[in-house]
Amino acid sequence: MVKETAEKCGPIFALVNNTGGPKPGSFDSFDDNAWQEAYELCLLSYIRVIREVLPYMRANGGGRIINSTSSSVKAVLDNLILSNTFRMGVMGMAKTLSQELGKDNILVNVIGPGRIGTARIDYLDKVRAEKAGKSVEEIQQAAFKNIPMGRYGRPEEYGKLAAFLCSEANTFITGQTILLDGGMVKAF
Repeated sequence: MVKETAEKCGPIFALVNNTGGPKPGSFDSFDDNAWQEAYELCLLSYIRVIREVLPYMRANGGGRIINSTSSSVKAVLDNLILSNTFRMGVMGMAKTLSQELGKDNILVNVIGPGRIGTARIDYLDKVRAEKAGKSVEEIQQAAFKNIPMGRYGRPEEYGKLAAFLCSEANTFITGQTILLDGGMVKAF
């Protein structure tokens, strides 16, 4: 995929790693296979693509890598142990890579979206509603009360942050985890 992209589109300057999340559930609900699948989805897939783009970025004198995770890297989310675990691994990898790749002018950051109005959030709201015996609208209204902005984020808001971090306007931000959550997470 990376080789074909470089051949068709030219030098690779930016990479945004993003996957859907693994299944919701508690620790006791998952076997080794579920843990392995979550690892491959949420962490190993990022590792593999980064490994492939680095030679292109180094040859071009630099680049930008964004790893999308979740606001759970600052405050874990209930019933999402697989996601909580592997998203933290992505954050550790990104911080380490920012140290290793700075000399190559490759900036590595993490975006931790909170509740962004996507199909994943729709699915999780539906699961929460069924579990609580409430409507999806009731679950959403309760969630909005915990977000100072009073709403879910919009995909284009995520896109604007990613575009800035990937752009040549970003020349010195690396090794950072930036939450895009409307103020939802109260931790530092």
